[in-house]
Amino acid sequence: MHPSIELPESISEFIAHAIWTFAKTYAKAWPHEYIVRENVDAALFDELAGHIDKHGYESHFYGRKQIYFDHAGRTYWHMGNIINRCPESDTFHRREKEGRLPRTEAVTKQAKFPWPEEPWLLSGRFVDALEAAAVMFADKKRKGCDVPYISHLLATCAIALENGANEDEAIAALLHDAVEDIRDIDRARAIVGLFGPEVSRIVEACSDADTDPKPPWQERKERYLDRLSNEDQAVLLVSAADKLHNARSIVECLKEDVDSTWARFKAPRDKQLWYYGELVKIYRQHLPGNQALVDELELAVNEIKRLSPGPVRP
Repeated sequence: MHPSIELPESISEFIAHAIWTFAKTYAKAWPHEYIVRENVDAALFDELAGHIDKHGYESHFYGRKQIYFDHAGRTYWHMGNIINRCPESDTFHRREKEGRLPRTEAVTKQAKFPWPEEPWLLSGRFVDALEAAAVMFADKKRKGCDVPYISHLLATCAIALENGANEDEAIAALLHDAVEDIRDIDRARAIVGLFGPEVSRIVEACSDADTDPKPPWQERKERYLDRLSNEDQAVLLVSAADKLHNARSIVECLKEDVDSTWARFKAPRDKQLWYYGELVKIYRQHLPGNQALVDELELAVNEIKRLSPGPVRP
C-alpha cells in the first residue's frame, strides 16, 4: 500500500460529485470507472491529473509504465483526456503481487467449444491476440483497396511463424501496427501491454511513428532505418515479415495497374524502392539466422523493379 496524500478540497469535491462511467468493455477482466475531460469541468480535471502526476507513484500495467495515486480506497491514473479509477485491491500491481492476474486463456473460450488437449503449440494468449487484432482493425482496409486490413496482420504473423517466430514474436506480428495506426494510442498501447513486456517492446520497435499527423515520410523512414540497424533478432524478424508481405502486395497490384498502384502511396516509386533496398541491406547484415526470408524480400523488390522500371533514389 502506498501513502495517500491529502487532496485539496476542490479536488475532493470534484471527485465526489463527478459522474464516473463504468467501463463495460473491461467489465470482466479489469473493472474500473472513468471520466472524460470534455464531459466535466476541464480546469478541475487538469488539477486532479496534475495532482496524480506530482504525488503519485510509478508502477505498471503489464508492459506499460504508469503513474498511480491512491485515495480513499481507490487508485487513480490518467491517460490523456481520461482519468480512471478502481478499488486499490484491483490494481494490476496488487493482483500481480497476490497472484490474481486474469488468465487470458479465459477471455475467448466457450464451454462447449472443442478445445484440443494441451500442450498447445501456441497458447490462449495467441487466441486472444487474434481477437484483439481483428477488433482493433475491424474498420480498416488495405491502402487503396477494399481488402480488410486484418489480411496484412495475419500474413505478417504467418510469415514470422514460418521463419521460426516464438509466441511473443507471433503476437507482436499480429499487433505490429497497433501503436502506429490506431488513433487512440493510449488504449492501443494498453491492449498491446496485456500480452506482456516483450510483445510491447517489439511492437514499439516496429513502429515508425506514434503521432497524428505523422512526421514527413522521408524523415520517418530514415529514422526507422537508423533504429532498425541496432535492433535485435526478434524485432528484425517481425519487421522483415511485415515488409515482405507489403512488397508482395505491391507486386500483385503492379500486375493490375502500375500508375494507380504508386498513386496510393505518400512517397513516389523511386523513394519506395530506395527504402526497400535499404531494408534489404539491414536485414542481410543483421538477421543472419533468417537469410531465406531476406532472399524472399529481395526477390519481391526486384520484381517491383521489373514491373515498374525507372531510377531509384532517396
